[in-house]
Amino acid sequence: MELLNSTTEAGVYDTAINVIGGLKDCSVIFKAIDSHFSQLDTLKELVNQRNEFNLRTERSRTRIEREVRKAFLQFINQEHQYLIQGIFSEQVPLQDKELALVWQFALNNRLFREITSKVFVKTYYSGRASISKDDITAYLKEFLSQNSSLQVSWSQSTINTLSTKYLNLMSKLSFLSSGRVKSFKHIRPSSESQVLFLYFAKLFTPNASNILTNDLLPISFIPSEDIQERLKKLSMKGFFNMNFNGVALNIDLTHSCKGICDALYH
Repeated sequence: MELLNSTTEAGVYDTAINVIGGLKDCSVIFKAIDSHFSQLDTLKELVNQRNEFNLRTERSRTRIEREVRKAFLQFINQEHQYLIQGIFSEQVPLQDKELALVWQFALNNRLFREITSKVFVKTYYSGRASISKDDITAYLKEFLSQNSSLQVSWSQSTINTLSTKYLNLMSKLSFLSSGRVKSFKHIRPSSESQVLFLYFAKLFTPNASNILTNDLLPISFIPSEDIQERLKKLSMKGFFNMNFNGVALNIDLTHSCKGICDALYH
């Protein structure tokens, strides 16, 4: 097993979406996560020796290894590592793994997190049937114009590629159709994945219990008007405690990350 990494700096915006969105499918990401936790394999062997990402040059293999590691194999703490290790075991359904990939990438990559919460989710709940490249490019252009102090300078070509690769990734994760028109698929997290989301949310803001103010909440894919009732039903199963005082919906997790997947899926 490779050594525990630290998460990337929260304030950094990078273009890892272009690399991750260019992967042929998401099964190679699952293999990468498996290799990270394997006693008999490593990500370097998977990418460079066996070339399971099907890349032609050593330079591209090195880049893929670096970006996959940054996107999915960096952890806030040991509990975070236990959570990812548990989720990507065989007994967790594919749909839940795909949601977990989105949440993990969102924890580790600020740009992916903000595009997903501020563009993808808003468009999904607006009632529109599809999302386009133009929706994302418009957001990125506005973002650049309003945040010049960040000294982020992306060319028009980079913005276009970010938009295209983001949509490609969400298609490969079964959130969108794979055709030219990117139609939304129905996204309804299972009860188990809704509980897992609370663990990701706690990792994101470990010192805050109010889920309603958590910046990850939009990408739970639970409608805001349903969140209290949904969590109330789930809390009765004993996976967490909740308290609503009329303003804050406070969540208290009752299992450690290390044991939560066994508790949920067995």
